[in-house]
Amino acid sequence: MLSKEQLTNELQRILEEKSILKHPFYQKWNEGKLTIGELQEYAKQYYHFVKHFPMFVSSVHSNCMDTEVRRMLVENIADEDGYKTGISDHPQLWMNFANSLGVSAEEAENVEVVDKVKKSINGFYELCRNEDYKVGLAALFGYEKQIPEVSSVKIEGLKKFYNITSDKALEFFAVHHTADIYHSQAELDAIISSCKTEEEQKKVLNTVAKSAGLYWQMLDGVYVN
Repeated sequence: MLSKEQLTNELQRILEEKSILKHPFYQKWNEGKLTIGELQEYAKQYYHFVKHFPMFVSSVHSNCMDTEVRRMLVENIADEDGYKTGISDHPQLWMNFANSLGVSAEEAENVEVVDKVKKSINGFYELCRNEDYKVGLAALFGYEKQIPEVSSVKIEGLKKFYNITSDKALEFFAVHHTADIYHSQAELDAIISSCKTEEEQKKVLNTVAKSAGLYWQMLDGVYVN
């Protein structure tokens, strides 16, 4: 059985190996080589993942018997749903970004969601609804751990190459750059403390790899090389 430090390091190794920043879509974003049309399609497709994310967290919460972990998950849900004063729910924050690209709410809502995005959403539901809440925690962690760095890259690229600079347009990324540091650390702490056997550790390591793969698959769905 791995020590807490070894388990943490192995989780980090998996995410570094499967980092979404290595995806060609984000590499082009960081180089300013995406067209506005590509960004618009991405905004419409990814909106549907953003809409479902609070329910991913709720699914983990509903299977968890640990009061402290449930409390942490409730805070995550509250953040997603805009419970804090002065911050809109996260789907609305994403829509503000989409609007800055010229995408209307109607266009985003009614877009035909591509197959790989659908499969990614369904894959996250499958993991988060697992009767073992540690699997759900690992799925959330595999995604949220990557978001602060990804958000920073997105903000920089949007400002530098696409002249998108308003606080309203960038708020989704600014909020996640901060919030998901806390969320992912809380998820990691809960995973580390709740894994009591080698089998449980292997299960969460496998799930984090699956989660990162689903995130990658979602970008595959909106990226055309």
